[in-house]
Amino acid sequence: MSTQPERIGGSLQLGVQKYLYTGYFVAGCVVAFLVSHTVDGLWAGHENASNAIGVVAGLVAVGFAWKNVTLRTLAMETIEELAAVTWPSKDETTTATVVVLATAIIASLVIFAMDRFWNWITNVIYLS
Repeated sequence: MSTQPERIGGSLQLGVQKYLYTGYFVAGCVVAFLVSHTVDGLWAGHENASNAIGVVAGLVAVGFAWKNVTLRTLAMETIEELAAVTWPSKDETTTATVVVLATAIIASLVIFAMDRFWNWITNVIYLS
């Protein structure tokens, strides 16, 4: 048995905030991508400049989002709610999927039978 204290990884120390930081990173990348391609489309031939403008726009967007306390609070509340969700197990998901597929197949067969029956009735009435 080791006498050294166990080290907790950085990911565990952050808790649910790691999802907030990941969301900001992804949002910044999306803004940078969109701005870069928009500027490149408007100002063709200046790919390096449009990439730089996109990166700056992404960083500015993340900075504004980080400073917005309301947005950060809303995001953290959403993340905490999602962390508290009890997700179904693989067996429960498989069972639910089979039930949905069986119900869909049975419903489509019933509707098909009713359609064929209605088609036969209308043919008997109108073609007689």
